[in-house]
Amino acid sequence: MSRIMNDVEQRIIAKEVFTVVDANGEVRQDVKVVTPLMQEQSKKRKELQTYRNKADNPFTIVNMEASKELTGLEELNTKELGYFLILQSYISYDNMLRQPKSTLPMIKKEIGQALRMKDRRAYSKVINKFIELGLMYQESVTLYDKEYQAFYIAKKYCFRGSNRSDKVVKMFIGSVQELYNQEEIKPADIGFLFMLLPYMHYQSNHLVRYPFERDYAKAEALSQKDLIEITGLDEKNVKNHIKIKLSSIHVFGTFRAGKNSIYKVNPSLFFRGVMPDEELKADFTLTGESI
Repeated sequence: MSRIMNDVEQRIIAKEVFTVVDANGEVRQDVKVVTPLMQEQSKKRKELQTYRNKADNPFTIVNMEASKELTGLEELNTKELGYFLILQSYISYDNMLRQPKSTLPMIKKEIGQALRMKDRRAYSKVINKFIELGLMYQESVTLYDKEYQAFYIAKKYCFRGSNRSDKVVKMFIGSVQELYNQEEIKPADIGFLFMLLPYMHYQSNHLVRYPFERDYAKAEALSQKDLIEITGLDEKNVKNHIKIKLSSIHVFGTFRAGKNSIYKVNPSLFFRGVMPDEELKADFTLTGESI
């Protein structure tokens, strides 16, 4: 027995790994040892990956419940909801609207450009309406010894930074702005997306009736008829919005389950959870379009 134990000890030292040995001196391959040091190293790796993800793919955090309230307002149409979602992709960490890679607040003209609106009266009307409804506000800010009139999005609807709630959706800034920069994408397409964000299921991105229910059997997938009812749009419009693409990749995945269709939002644009895994992304990228 002594010889066996010495042999095991030498193998452990040689491999520089932790090995479990049973009472008979046999090395157990079906047991994994996790030490406090290994746990700490794993935590640091995850934190580093999270930091890299934020740096490489920055996102705005959209409040699902507040968004759902807005979709029920008669004062806002689908196009205006799209405008509001696009503006949320331009906020800084204090919710000030600003151009990418700039520290200065956006002026009205720049907001109009972000919304793809050339007419001054048109974008001024949208901005004023959002302010009247409490979606935005204006405030003086001093930067580099100069005073500016800055526009902010109310934090009730979105923010950037850390978050403890799971009733939110990550909106990946670069992807959403790239989508809207496509000429064929209309503000109403983005508004349609906005109306469905409150129905995204955690981790899977499925559109469901009960998005905060972790049990898939109780979440209840939304049908096309449900999408029509939720958005208030007719069948033709819903079908057209469902078909929108980011380049050649579908924004919505449509999956068949027997006679029924199940809808999923592309995780490259929006995601509920920490970060989307490769398997979820593959649903949209394996064939260059949704399955």
